[in-house]
Amino acid sequence: MKTLLVLGASGKVGRLLRSIWSAHPPTGLRVLYQFRDAVPNDTGCLRFAPGDPVETLGPIDTVLSLWGATSGSDAALAVNSDLALEAMRIARAAGADRVLHSSSIAVYAPSDRPLSENDLIAAPNAYGVAKSMMETVVRSDADPRSCALRIGSVAGAESLAASVDTYLAAKNKTPLNLHRFSSGSGPVRSYIAPSDLAQIIETLALRPLGEIPDSLNIGSARPVTMDALLTATDIPFDWKPAPDGAREYAVLNTDRLHELVALPATDSDPARIVRDWLTWRAQA
Repeated sequence: MKTLLVLGASGKVGRLLRSIWSAHPPTGLRVLYQFRDAVPNDTGCLRFAPGDPVETLGPIDTVLSLWGATSGSDAALAVNSDLALEAMRIARAAGADRVLHSSSIAVYAPSDRPLSENDLIAAPNAYGVAKSMMETVVRSDADPRSCALRIGSVAGAESLAASVDTYLAAKNKTPLNLHRFSSGSGPVRSYIAPSDLAQIIETLALRPLGEIPDSLNIGSARPVTMDALLTATDIPFDWKPAPDGAREYAVLNTDRLHELVALPATDSDPARIVRDWLTWRAQA
């Protein structure tokens, strides 16, 4: 039995993963969840802050680093590098041989074609710059192995999910607004269902170290439009013309991922993604 430590378990992605693994414990993995403040009274949840003695954690095999900042000033976003290096420190001290760092599609230069792991790193915004800097600083440490998970959109943990949550909670419901591009569709993104993300993490934690790449795009086999997801949720929306500069395509080439992980053939189906998202949203 190997041990996986999830840093940043209180975030949106961390809560989704904890819900999934609480209901369906991964085979061959014991999962520990790190919280800085209030700790849920559940098995595997523990209090640990950056800089704390690692000995309190016990032996670890894999560290999943989800903690970090998604917005704010350049100085606030720089914490992503600091926390990534802290994840490396924890992994070394606890005997882990790999760290899976949460990165983003935002590190790439924008393109209307699917972006592969070998494409240009030229982030168009401060968040992407911070994530690309994070990737650079952890590469300076040869041990343990680092893998940057360049995530597209985790269903249930991104902007569309926030709008859906607001709609579902409202007493007086009004249709959502969605940008429409000249193609006739809404924004096109690389989504991943929460359960599929959990399967990816499980696989990466258990595969031989030599099979773990330095970077890995995370998304379904084919892109998904936001209007298809809203239609699958039966949530009404009104089209709004996409403003100048709005990004229609943010899509990843996930061939490398699908060679490593046997994801379901239906991983790109909007209805399946929505069912999975809403199932774990209710429990997260």
